[in-house]
Amino acid sequence: MKIKFFIFGIFIIGIISMPYFSFAEPQIQVQEGEISVETIPSNPQPYEDVTINISSYATDLNKAIITWQTGGVTVLAGIGKLSYSFKALGPDTASVININIQPVGSVTTINKKIVIVPSEIETMWESVDGYAPPFYKGKILPTVGSFIRVVAIPNTSSIKSGNGSISYTWKKNGEVDQSVSGYNKNSYLFKSDMFDQKNEITVVASAVSGNYSAENTTEVQAYKPKIVFYKKSPTEGVLYNNALDKETFMLEDEMTLVAEPYFMSLKGNKSDFSYNWKINGEDVDTPSRKTELTVRPSSRGGYATINFKVENINELFQTISNELLINL
Repeated sequence: MKIKFFIFGIFIIGIISMPYFSFAEPQIQVQEGEISVETIPSNPQPYEDVTINISSYATDLNKAIITWQTGGVTVLAGIGKLSYSFKALGPDTASVININIQPVGSVTTINKKIVIVPSEIETMWESVDGYAPPFYKGKILPTVGSFIRVVAIPNTSSIKSGNGSISYTWKKNGEVDQSVSGYNKNSYLFKSDMFDQKNEITVVASAVSGNYSAENTTEVQAYKPKIVFYKKSPTEGVLYNNALDKETFMLEDEMTLVAEPYFMSLKGNKSDFSYNWKINGEDVDTPSRKTELTVRPSSRGGYATINFKVENINELFQTISNELLINL
C-alpha cells in the first residue's frame, strides 16, 4: 500500500508541475505592403458607384478588426470588414478613405490611405474613308473593312499643360495596341474587323504628374452600306431631296439615274472598284460617270428593272447592290 501511494503522489505532483501552454494567436508583425487594395472600377467616373476591397496573403483579414473612415467619420467598422462601397464625388473632387487594420495576433495597427479622384474622358469616332453624297447632313457610318478613327478628349481642370502631359493606352477588343499608345497619342486609327459586327475600343489616359487618370470604353458598330437612287434633272442637277423608292414612274423621254453608295469605303485607287449596271438582267456598258445611267425606252408600257452594283475587288465583303423598278 505504501508503494502504490508513493507512485500516485508522484503522478499528482507531475501534473501540477506541467508547464502552462497558451492557445492564443501568436503575435506577428504584418507589413503595410502585405495588405493589397483593389478599387472597382479602377478609374471611376464622377458619381459612379465605387467599391474598395482589401486582401492579404500574409494574414487572415477575416479575423482582423477593420475600421473605415472618410472625412474623419467612421463609416464602417468590425471584424472582417473587407469591403466598402460608396458613390464617387464630382469631377476632380477627391474622396479620401482611411483604413485602419489590426490583424489578429499583430502587435501593430496598419493604416492604408486611399484617394479616389473621379475623372472623365470622352471619346468620339468617325469613319475615315466612308462615302456620303453632297449635302448629306448625317454622320457617315462605319462599315465592315472601313477605317475608323477614335479621338479621346480628357474632361478635367487638373491638366494645365496640354495633351503632351498625358499618356494614352489604347485597347481593341480587350487587347492593348502598343504601336498606337503613348504620350500625346490621343487618337486611334483602326480597320473594322470583317467578321465582327462591332469593335470595343478602350482608352486609358494618365497624367504624367499622377493627378489624373480616366478610362472610357466605346463600341463602334459596323453597318451595312446601301445604294440609294436619285433622279438627275438637266437644269437642277441631282435631286438629293427626293430619293427614289423601289418603284418610280417615268414620264419624260429619257431619265438619268444616279446611284449613291452610302457609307461604302471608296477611298483608294479607282482601279480597285468595279461598277456594273443591268437593265432587265442584261449588262449594259458602264457609263463614263460610273454612278450615272441614262434610260431611253424604245416603247411605252410595262416595266424596266434597273440594277446597280459596286464592288471593291481587293476587299472581301465590300460589295453592295440595289435595284429600281421603273414604270414605263
